[in-house]
Amino acid sequence: MDAGKFVGGIAIAGLIGAGPLWVAKVHGAKGGALAPPRSAPCLESKESMRTGHPALLASWRDRVVRSGQRSYHTADGRDVPIGLGETCLGCHGEASKFCDRCHAQNAVTLSCWQCHPPSPIARP
Repeated sequence: MDAGKFVGGIAIAGLIGAGPLWVAKVHGAKGGALAPPRSAPCLESKESMRTGHPALLASWRDRVVRSGQRSYHTADGRDVPIGLGETCLGCHGEASKFCDRCHAQNAVTLSCWQCHPPSPIARP
């Protein structure tokens, strides 16, 4: 076996693997934290909301449409109204500065606005 080719192959694979990081650095991709809630504590833990908010929003949709439920009971015992505008964006601010920023950063395309007209609260 040729050790030089092996080491060269590993080096090339490392350079290719690091490519996306370099591109993000050069083009100014912004990472970092989103704005924390302005008033009340978030509905659930930060870790839970980062990964689980799509499922939470889908369950809210189903509860409202299928069962007429308009209140969500949080893990810490609070009852909050179900609604993106009054509950989520009421604390986190404009969707363009909170939701859209993270979705764009992670290449997430939402289908919500294909059926729902953008409201002034949800899309300032």
